[in-house]
Amino acid sequence: MGRVLTIMAHGDADGVCSAALVKAALAGDYDEVRIYFTHPVDLVKDFREAAAGDVYIVDVAIDEKIAGEAREVFSRYTGRVVYIDHHPLSADLPGVEVVHEEGPSASELVYRRLAGRLPRAYTRVALYGAISDYMDYTEWVRSALERWDKRIVYYEAGVLMQGLERARKDHEFKREVVNHLAGNGAPSAMAKLLKLAEEQARVNEALVGWVEKNALVEGKVAYVINPPGPLGLAANLARGLKDALVGLAAEERGEIYVMSLRSSAGVDLNAFLREFARRQSASGGGHKNAAGARIPRALLGDLLRELNLYISRQTRGRASSQ
Repeated sequence: MGRVLTIMAHGDADGVCSAALVKAALAGDYDEVRIYFTHPVDLVKDFREAAAGDVYIVDVAIDEKIAGEAREVFSRYTGRVVYIDHHPLSADLPGVEVVHEEGPSASELVYRRLAGRLPRAYTRVALYGAISDYMDYTEWVRSALERWDKRIVYYEAGVLMQGLERARKDHEFKREVVNHLAGNGAPSAMAKLLKLAEEQARVNEALVGWVEKNALVEGKVAYVINPPGPLGLAANLARGLKDALVGLAAEERGEIYVMSLRSSAGVDLNAFLREFARRQSASGGGHKNAAGARIPRALLGDLLRELNLYISRQTRGRASSQ
């Protein structure tokens, strides 16, 4: 077997763009490039099964429940491990090359790390990821956008984000998208991706009316259960349409709720969910204003009650400091 590069990425647009940038920059150094999609809860399991040669892990947070196991598995791996991520870091990773910064997207971090090996035209691939992950406010993004017509970049980012959402767990198709972006192809040039984006746009438009009709409000939290569309979007819509500080969207999977939460400025969802998950032996975390969790369905009431208390403490703290 020749030299192998394994890229492990989150399956959303930021993860796909990050993987594409790694492949574009480094594929020439390897005989084979393997691309896998994973998420925080399954990262260690997938690493054990898939890692070969040099490994780049991009846009995948490390869940606190597996942090110790991740540290051990990565440290024992005999190849090179590079970890590039923008979620709050829950573990030190000895022996791993860590590129970490909160604020920028993972795509931006990957591009900045590998820029010396990429033509400047690949900034647009990083921009697609940044825009898709709501992280288009950094100084690097503002500077990079000046080299493009931002209307075109935002359109292409929308096609990519919507199409990948519609593709869901079609990992083989997502690998095709990575390969296309690694060649610096425009998302709209992929006929299947464009068709999926159009389908998802119709789903999203229907979701607006559904959330407006079905969202419930408890204190400062607006929430929906089993929305007919993306959880993250449903959470954002619930927050905005009901004028709440936090939006929550949950989907039943057996006895578990898989959920997405979105907040306005000042409510640190990552801090709340990590602390709640530790006490309840659940999984949760993410960014300050965008996070996710997996909890037993019986705990939803507790989560809503504690989240409202947490919001009250945070808002009181801000008011007293002014």
